[in-house]
Amino acid sequence: MKKKKRYIILLIILIIYGIGMYYWLGKDNLQKEKTEITLLVGENTIWKYSAKKWRNTENPTSVKKINWQKFSIYVDNEKLGNYYVWHDDKWYLFTEKKEAISYEGTLLGIQSNRKIKVKPFTEEEILDYTYVNQVLKENGITNSGQFTINTQTKVDIDNDGTEEEFYIISNVFALDFTPDTIFSIVFMVKEGKIYTLYNDIDKNRGENGCKPYIKSFLDVDQDNQEEIILSCGRYSIQETVDMLYKLENNQFKILISNQ
Repeated sequence: MKKKKRYIILLIILIIYGIGMYYWLGKDNLQKEKTEITLLVGENTIWKYSAKKWRNTENPTSVKKINWQKFSIYVDNEKLGNYYVWHDDKWYLFTEKKEAISYEGTLLGIQSNRKIKVKPFTEEEILDYTYVNQVLKENGITNSGQFTINTQTKVDIDNDGTEEEFYIISNVFALDFTPDTIFSIVFMVKEGKIYTLYNDIDKNRGENGCKPYIKSFLDVDQDNQEEIILSCGRYSIQETVDMLYKLENNQFKILISNQ
């Protein structure tokens, strides 16, 4: 009888443990498997996430299916509202009564069965070039002080209460100077350590380069760490390159790109 009681108690403990592990690990993994996201990035990039995979949506049929669907719309990372979208070379916004909504700036549209937060940020001109000089030196480049973009952004991407610093330096598309080496570099500094996001260095002509800029910080997988949409403007009529980055194992990796 006592032996039977021990088995019953052990079985109850195992059941409680199993339920606890499900809610601790299994439930979250199951929710992630069921997560569905559609991101409208700028004018032409459409990313879809389902079954724990990202993919690009490019064909006209898929784009038509998005028309007249409702999205949470952000312009320059500020919430504009929830609107219906229509695509014709760019995204047009409409209310439920099909009244057109005008906007100016960079658009980000989000449609998801899980809440996604977008973190606002501001850019400033770089004043302290200590880390910039270090990065340029590591890449064999002398700082001539000539840039076409030199900005710094501070954002707490891991929500630990301390802001990380993001630097963008580039000399592509120069008009009033001719650099020997064309470069575009984006990196983050956290606790004095440098993490590279984007690095494009060559000795080609400037029109072959790409001018990077940060579009958005947003937590797409709800792990309390912001992912980064980094875009790169190219020469003339070439389409903008859009990339979604995540910091994993102390290095940035691209989750998806439109290229």
